[in-house]
Amino acid sequence: MHSQEPGAAPEPVTPAVRDPRRPAAVAQAAIWAELLALAAVMAVGGKAGEDLPAAVPIMTLLGAVALVAVICWLRRCRHNAEAFAPGTHRYSPGFAIGGWFVPVAMLWIPRRVTLDVRRAGGPVGRAWLVEAWWWTRLAKVAVALVCARSLPNPMFSPYVALLTAASGIMLSLVIREITTAQVGRITARPTETAPLAAV
Repeated sequence: MHSQEPGAAPEPVTPAVRDPRRPAAVAQAAIWAELLALAAVMAVGGKAGEDLPAAVPIMTLLGAVALVAVICWLRRCRHNAEAFAPGTHRYSPGFAIGGWFVPVAMLWIPRRVTLDVRRAGGPVGRAWLVEAWWWTRLAKVAVALVCARSLPNPMFSPYVALLTAASGIMLSLVIREITTAQVGRITARPTETAPLAAV
C-alpha cells in the first residue's frame, strides 16, 4: 500500500470488475428456454393460442426467469462499466435493476443503461443492435396490447410471437457482444481498470 501525505486528496476508489460470463450464460439460456417453449406452444397449440390456457402460467414463469437473469447480467456489466469509464454514465448502477420497474421511465432507462455499458466496454459491439432489440421489444408490447382486445392470450398471437422471437434473439446477441467486450478489457489490461474480483 502507498502512504498518503497529510492533507492530500484521497485517491479515487476504483470498483473491482467481475467476470460477466457466468451471468451472461444463465441469461442466454433463460432467453432460449423461453423462445423454445414459445415455439413448441405455437407448433402444437392451434391458431392464436385460443386453446392454450394451461401454457400461460408456464410461459409467464419462463419470461419472469429470463427477465431476472438479464437484469442480473446487466447489473454486473454496469458495475464493470463504471470501472472502465467512471463518471460517464447517465444513470447510476442501481438503475440497471430499478430502471426496469419505474413506471413510464421503464420505456427508456434499460435501453440507455445498456447503451452506456456497451460504449464503456470498448469498440466491440454495435449500438444499432441494442437499438433494434429495444424497439422490437417495445413493438412487441404494443402489438400485444392491441391483440388483447380480441384474443384471450395475446402472447400466442403469431405477430406477438414473431416479435418475441426477434427481440429474444437480438437480446442474446447483445449479451454476447457486451460480455465479449468486457472480458477482453478485463483480460487485456487488468491493471489499467481495476482488480478482478472473485466470481
